[in-house]
Amino acid sequence: MTTPPPPTETHDDAPVTAEGVAPRTNWFTAARRVVPLGLSQSVIAVVLGIAVCFVIMLAVASNPIEAFGSFVFGTFRNPYSIGSMIAIATVLVLTALAAAVGFRAGAFNIGAEGQLVLGGLAAAVVAGNAGVDGFAGQALALIAATVTGALWIAVPAVLRVKFRTNEILTTLMFNYIAADLALFLVNSYFRDPDSGAVETPPLDDGLWLARILPPPSPANVGVILVVVIAVAMWIYFDRTRSGMRMEAAGLQPAFAEYLGVRSGRYLFLSLAVSGGLAGLAGGVAVLGITHAYISGFSPQYGFLGITVALIGRLRPLGILIAAVLYASLMTGATAMQATSNVPFSLVFVLQGVLILLITSQRLGRSSS
Repeated sequence: MTTPPPPTETHDDAPVTAEGVAPRTNWFTAARRVVPLGLSQSVIAVVLGIAVCFVIMLAVASNPIEAFGSFVFGTFRNPYSIGSMIAIATVLVLTALAAAVGFRAGAFNIGAEGQLVLGGLAAAVVAGNAGVDGFAGQALALIAATVTGALWIAVPAVLRVKFRTNEILTTLMFNYIAADLALFLVNSYFRDPDSGAVETPPLDDGLWLARILPPPSPANVGVILVVVIAVAMWIYFDRTRSGMRMEAAGLQPAFAEYLGVRSGRYLFLSLAVSGGLAGLAGGVAVLGITHAYISGFSPQYGFLGITVALIGRLRPLGILIAAVLYASLMTGATAMQATSNVPFSLVFVLQGVLILLITSQRLGRSSS
């Protein structure tokens, strides 16, 4: 049996060994094919997306200039709007990190919305029934949310690893199951009897995440938590061999297996972490914003997180910046809806345009 010759190319930033990790030259080149966008491309995509929204406003708004001003600058009209932007950005960072973990490991978790919904329900139920108040109660609820999100993606992850089932389809379908399951559980077991809405009883003040701005601003200490998680993710993927193995296993699974990296294990781990982060996002949204599980509490945070992750180039720092930008536009869309006849759903038009532009540029790069 002929032993293949060792790779001859080297890279200055590739501290990897033949025993466990693919040479950086190989997987790093592959990574750049998957995520080739630079900051300029992301900025151009955002600018073009906002321009498309303005064209739509010209067509439908009675006063398009006022509507556009509210859309872009509405966040900064008062402290409450700024606090709302921070609270929304906190949740978006978590769902975007959830998407990024999967993408960088070669897995596509499209089910973050379902994991977020069930995570939020788990946080509300545990916080309201555990009998623990204060920080301990909050921590317990957030842990329950994280575990629930990870468990909800376990079945698609096993199907992906064991049977090579397309995780895009399975995680997407699990979104609909999660929505119906949450509706059933709330109506059957956890519904607030004093409310006409489908929601759990409101949580005590001691179970709310502490505010970082004066009430009624919803900005809360969750923003500190997401920054810590973003830094941890950066360290893991860029400063540890395990993170490099996970990325290599996702981008070049056959080559990684040849070098002894168990790609299936890393694939399952990445999906579990992705689901856990999405579930945590639901817990932060419930404890920090709504203070109860309310049916429909998420304006598609899970899907919006994918857009934010792509704008941020799957990098933690880029995701933090992109989340603030997108949350600002979401808050501005609320102001726009209040001051004009343009609906909030324009945000989802912007989301579609951004994904179209970003993926189109990726295809253009890979074909060149």
